[in-house]
Amino acid sequence: MKLVRIRQVKKEIRVLGLAAEPLDGSYVCVGVVYRGRLGMDGVLCCSSTSQDITVAVASMIRDSAHFNQIRVIAVDMDQLPPEVGLDLDALASGTGKPVLGLTRAGGELDERYMFGWRGLTVTSMGLGRGDAERVLDTCSVEGFPEALRVASLVAEELSVLHKV
Repeated sequence: MKLVRIRQVKKEIRVLGLAAEPLDGSYVCVGVVYRGRLGMDGVLCCSSTSQDITVAVASMIRDSAHFNQIRVIAVDMDQLPPEVGLDLDALASGTGKPVLGLTRAGGELDERYMFGWRGLTVTSMGLGRGDAERVLDTCSVEGFPEALRVASLVAEELSVLHKV
């Protein structure tokens, strides 16, 4: 995906945070649309029986009523189940939206599309470093994107409620 330029990052930029949890032999994928760090606009949900959830997630996003409002997709790669595959580049290409993958793991950075931000490693597909940092700064509370925090909470609760 070619780089998207965000000239002005408004405080209410719509960011979609993604999380996934295992559920009865499949995976439930939850997307939370957040207005910057101000409030939640909506929740998206899909399931996938495949360990590669990229196609199911891209379809969920494209078919959403929030699709035109979403400016950036964020994924906490550390919160995905270890066996789940999510191709950030294919997700960006499949949705036409820039994707930011956050991880706590260190390691060597590929300067073409990776950078460090507040102790996290960010993989950016479709956004330059400056734009990605401004988006993350705008949508984060205490150093972490609020959309990701809420998406993880919702996915965990769905998993817990299903087991009850």
